[in-house]
Amino acid sequence: MSTATRLDHSILPTYFDARNGGYGMNGGEASNASTDEHRVARQLQQLVLDPPERYVGQQGPEATDSPTPTQVNTPGGTAAATWDFLSNAAQMFGRPAEISEVTQADMARGIDVQGYRWSGCEPQRRMYMEYRREVYPQYQGVPHDVQKVRKQARCVDNTHEYFRLRYSVTGDKSRCKVSHFQLRDLVWATSSYDVFYWHADGVQQWDPWRRRHTSVLARSALPDAFRLSALCVDAGVVFAGDYQGRICAKSLWGEGSVAEARLGADMVTHATPTGRGISVARNSGRVDLVNVERMEATESALFEWPVNCTAEAASGAFGCVVGDSLQALVVDPRQGLAAVAPLQGHLDHAFTCAISPDERLVATGSQDSSVRVYDVRWPRVPVAVLCGYLGAMRHVRFSSCGGFLLAAEPADYVHVYETGLFERAQDVEFMGEVAGAAFSPDANCLFVAISDAVHENALAEYTRIVPADDSTYWL
Repeated sequence: MSTATRLDHSILPTYFDARNGGYGMNGGEASNASTDEHRVARQLQQLVLDPPERYVGQQGPEATDSPTPTQVNTPGGTAAATWDFLSNAAQMFGRPAEISEVTQADMARGIDVQGYRWSGCEPQRRMYMEYRREVYPQYQGVPHDVQKVRKQARCVDNTHEYFRLRYSVTGDKSRCKVSHFQLRDLVWATSSYDVFYWHADGVQQWDPWRRRHTSVLARSALPDAFRLSALCVDAGVVFAGDYQGRICAKSLWGEGSVAEARLGADMVTHATPTGRGISVARNSGRVDLVNVERMEATESALFEWPVNCTAEAASGAFGCVVGDSLQALVVDPRQGLAAVAPLQGHLDHAFTCAISPDERLVATGSQDSSVRVYDVRWPRVPVAVLCGYLGAMRHVRFSSCGGFLLAAEPADYVHVYETGLFERAQDVEFMGEVAGAAFSPDANCLFVAISDAVHENALAEYTRIVPADDSTYWL
């Protein structure tokens, strides 16, 4: 995993284009926005470009006045009433959310998944999210034109809803700790009642039905200076890797000790269960197959570039390897991960990959802001190119039924695509960094971990919506 370059955002995009006198993005055509929207857009841009100290002492609502953003009044209102909504949002995010546990009933009252109340302020929230899309920092390992990627992307109808929030919990106890900004596969679900995530106190187990957190691998039981970079749970064993090439495993049953081994001195970038053991990818370009019972590598393969993620078909017939290269590889696990076919098309390094349950599709997510889906029977060109809103696609995963593909951006969005034609999707939206996302084994639940220094942290459970016509419920 090479060091990425952060794009220069010193000149932020503007919402108000003075040349055409209208409300637009990136100098686009003017819309029929009201004068009030124009003023709010100007205030929004000014607040982001100028230091917060500039606004000290200016007329406006104090941080303790209201827990919700002030609605923007019609032109002619007082200065306090027209105070920039982003400033209000920043003040609101500086203190705890209104509630710490959110249910469907709370969502109906205008409270979002993180416990913030937005009823009556939907336009302000929409503008805030749109601006976040424009100013969120993008990182490129290989310089490329993002617009070139977006021109290849498929037009997707994202108005569908397949999963609906059932329950979420906020607060420090629910914060999934992100150790490296490019590694976001830190949530694993072994059932609808057992969700595992990395916390400052170690690996935690969350039961959204009983609403409780349990420590399964305490930080004190781990080696000194252990910084988790990879996590997986399989067959009753939690498995963790760190920056120094160390791996630790502990049984979820009983009070057994933590087994430890060192594979090398470089970072463990990814760990995933296979039928033959745990596949461990490392920053040196080596992929090890670890026997958890003996805690040693039984097989090893070396690639020419740092490996960021691996995936293997359930039958073991083939696998996928991605890393700091513009092409992913279809490999044969039975021949020491020998390359079978390249998967080409990405313009930047890839950090995640997944294989569908029917072993027909391979999905790869890259820092070029796209997910490319390939048919392994004809892998020369992708069958679908899917783009997000913010930037890199950090995590992809198929549901166990094969009907959905999950694609997580670094922040704010988790996309759920139908895998039939990849023309319909659901956007799960929130505010903050994505630490991980996972389907339950029965594909009836979607779990998302939100970890952010400014916005409220949250662990959220979304449940599958059963269509009114049961004959269409093909899961």
